[in-house]
Amino acid sequence: MQACLPAGREEIMNERRIKPRWQINQGAELTFENGVHPIRCVVEDISAGGMCISLRRDLFVDVFSNFKLTLMQDLELEIGAQVVWRQEQFERNLYGLAFNRIDKTAQENLKNYIDTNFHGLIVKHWWEGDASVRA
Repeated sequence: MQACLPAGREEIMNERRIKPRWQINQGAELTFENGVHPIRCVVEDISAGGMCISLRRDLFVDVFSNFKLTLMQDLELEIGAQVVWRQEQFERNLYGLAFNRIDKTAQENLKNYIDTNFHGLIVKHWWEGDASVRA
């Protein structure tokens, strides 16, 4: 499973990751506290502990302390996150986010969303296992 990471950081991040990230490349919208219109983004990958998003706009890292993520009208999460890294790539801004505020209901809703919409990724991961564990 390839995670959305800055060049050269793949091995470092995989070693520290507790929960697997699912590469979903899913269109989404971010809504911030200030009430500005939702901003379209792509959730490149996501896990119970964080996600990687890409968008055209360059945002202040502080805006992620409290926001709403909407994935295809199926899932709305009111969460907070810390920007772990940021990278500009092909006229897109990539943000690696670690959730620092996500309640149990939101965690369960996220798990159900991934189970329902990306079941094939879970099965593949389960059967193939984590390559870093076998190495």
